[in-house]
Amino acid sequence: MISNIIALIAVLVSIISMILTLKSTRASERLSECEIELVRFQLQNAQRDFENEKKADVSATLYKVDRITWRLRVYNKGPAEANNVRLILDEQNEIVTLGAASGKFPMARMERHQSVEIITAVHMGSPRKEWLCITWDDSSGIDRVNKVEITL
Repeated sequence: MISNIIALIAVLVSIISMILTLKSTRASERLSECEIELVRFQLQNAQRDFENEKKADVSATLYKVDRITWRLRVYNKGPAEANNVRLILDEQNEIVTLGAASGKFPMARMERHQSVEIITAVHMGSPRKEWLCITWDDSSGIDRVNKVEITL
């Protein structure tokens, strides 16, 4: 009789132990899945950062120097250097003239945080906004384009 009770208690302890082990295993599997997802996310972020390190970001802004003088600043705000930087103007551009830009562009190389200024021809009849197209090459590709709207 006592041996039967001890055997029953041993069976109950075994069943409880088995249930707790199964719960622990399931929780461990869920944790592993979360860890795998986290590692995948970290790898994607690292790959995106690595790709962004190879990209230049060339843009332009028009700014007022004094009461009547304006300049166009073309700059590289990306982490990589830009090569063969070209400023493309169409015939309708009145603020930035082809003559002023042709002396500085195309630029063979523009380092990170480097900028170049161009004299502009702003007058009372100037349009309030114009479009410029800047193209360049960098480690991430060739003929990258940024179309910039400059406004007075």
